[in-house]
Amino acid sequence: MNLSTINPKVRNRLRVLLAEIERHNRLYYQQNTPEISDFEYDCLQAELQAIYKNFPELAQLTGPGSDLTNGPFAKVAHLSPMLSLANTYSLEELQAFDKNLTAKIGPSHTFILEPKVDGMAINLWYESGVLVRALTRGDGKKGEDVTANIKTIGSIPQQLSGDVPERLEVRGEVYITLEDFTAINKEQEQLGQEPFANARNLASGSVKLLDVDEVRRRRLSFVAHGIGYFKGSLDTQEQCRLWLKDKGFPVFPSIDKANSIQEAWAFIQNFWEKAKSLPYGTDGVVLKLNDRTFQQELGATAKFPRWAIAYKFEPEAAETRLRTVTFQLGRTGIVTPVAELEPVLLAGSRVSRATLHNFDEIKRKDIRIGDWVVLQKAGEVIPIITAVNKAKRPVDAQPIVPPTCCPSCKGPLSHVEDQVALRCTSLDCPEQIRLKLVHFASKEAMDIRGMGPKVMNVLFQKGWLRHMDDLFKLREHRAAWIQLEGFGPVIVDQLLAAIERAKHRPLWRFINALGIPEIGVESAKNLAQHFKSCAAIFEASLEELQAVPLVGLCASQSIQLFYANTANRAILQALMDQGLDLTIDAAAGPWLGKIFVLTGTLAQYSRDQAKQKIEALGGKVSSTVSAKTFAVIMGKNPGDKLTQSQKLNIPIWDENMFLEQLNAYAEN
Repeated sequence: MNLSTINPKVRNRLRVLLAEIERHNRLYYQQNTPEISDFEYDCLQAELQAIYKNFPELAQLTGPGSDLTNGPFAKVAHLSPMLSLANTYSLEELQAFDKNLTAKIGPSHTFILEPKVDGMAINLWYESGVLVRALTRGDGKKGEDVTANIKTIGSIPQQLSGDVPERLEVRGEVYITLEDFTAINKEQEQLGQEPFANARNLASGSVKLLDVDEVRRRRLSFVAHGIGYFKGSLDTQEQCRLWLKDKGFPVFPSIDKANSIQEAWAFIQNFWEKAKSLPYGTDGVVLKLNDRTFQQELGATAKFPRWAIAYKFEPEAAETRLRTVTFQLGRTGIVTPVAELEPVLLAGSRVSRATLHNFDEIKRKDIRIGDWVVLQKAGEVIPIITAVNKAKRPVDAQPIVPPTCCPSCKGPLSHVEDQVALRCTSLDCPEQIRLKLVHFASKEAMDIRGMGPKVMNVLFQKGWLRHMDDLFKLREHRAAWIQLEGFGPVIVDQLLAAIERAKHRPLWRFINALGIPEIGVESAKNLAQHFKSCAAIFEASLEELQAVPLVGLCASQSIQLFYANTANRAILQALMDQGLDLTIDAAAGPWLGKIFVLTGTLAQYSRDQAKQKIEALGGKVSSTVSAKTFAVIMGKNPGDKLTQSQKLNIPIWDENMFLEQLNAYAEN
């Protein structure tokens, strides 16, 4: 079908829409960091179906090779698991890694040392020497099929010559060279568009584009650094590298070896200067055991191979000017100072804001408005100010003065007892109320599908939501609600049905939804299982509360302070008057109080899914084996927990036994 005959605006909107849906699927299902509500997601899907209905020929354009797909990239299982690497930042941890290897395989081992390329991991799948699939890492077991996009990379062989295994997986990194990244951004600026933030994100984003022509324009590169599935005689990592080079794959130009961890450390110490001349971004060095027989003997945990590790350099720093300070209000009333900065490039992204944590921290570091400050990224993600360059302090630099009133309601602020934070204690603070309502309806609280921040903001601005119980009175506003832009009878009735279903959520969700300081998901679950009812929790003494796992003195005091507030008690009563069931779900009975430990990889469920199944029957999942463990559930490639459970004579269930138990309870 010739796409040029279709309205370009429709085609472009469809491409953008599909890319957005795919991105939100990844954020929701893989990264557990959704950016939009279920309602907003449903609106995207509704628009997609409307386009397909009006342009049915577009719905037929599916599969690799087209610049339009009918939904997200297909998930395909790797032939062998594609694991990520454990990270370290210290010599001591490297030495511990080496000591562990020596204990298991002896002292005679060598390492291959490689740059840790800043890109996106890709698995190339060959059948009889022909490239048939290219997959992202995904969850390590399955990746997304991005074959059409990867085939645009000219350096990747489409067909291998000579003697090759019938089936083969080649692992490597897709990246954009620093030179190409600069050129792409120059083109962006010439077109009057925003430059891209960093080469790594641009590379990984390009791999997931739905327009193959656009992918080709992104100038992706590839370097092969390993082999996954392979039936043949490659005894060392060094031989793998030479074999890959012989078959036409781009590889690292030199094979760097170390006969000891001391030699490896010397290489790492000298690598940083060398890294500056590399054509791609890198943030560390990968150490791989050279002997592949040893690799197979050592195996892997559920996440990482035991025979490799990545040493990562400390995050880079950048210096910029502090322009001013704003104050951000959280749902518990805590006011956090935020630094507003002159934008600066840091660790591959542009940074213009950084948290200042609290005013004691500001005083300790002597940070002033107008100062030149040093930034780093905590955990390579969150920008923080680590120091002030006082040599460059301007004469008019101003001290940062703590606010005396709330940035939302202008009410007075008070110091939190035993803490350095400032808090707004007003019960009528609009921003606190809004944030508490958003939390109450969120996925990990009452899980009211569709009631995301944007929907809540509309209802809040209309004045229909002021307290938590107002959510359950929204049917009174239905006639006016369906008239609002973006809603209508179908959507409003779906939201009202979701609100009605929320009345019967498990008790732990309700406890978490209340937003009590110091109480999160796990402590809420423990409180619900221990006390069985909302009333029993709030009537409990400090000693009784502290007897609950994960509920210490601070959390216990927080619960009692919450209930001592007459306004909070009134809200609890109002919620009960709306018909909420505030007792523990009876379905949590069969494994109530029983502790399970998961080890290895299950075929039927992910780790989170297995945990949900156990908790749905009242059980708990622990990360450590102890005498209190009821059973250890074992998947493929179990770790040290299996050995520990055998020593303690803990029952061990394989996956079939686990499924049989779940099915038995489902039938009953």
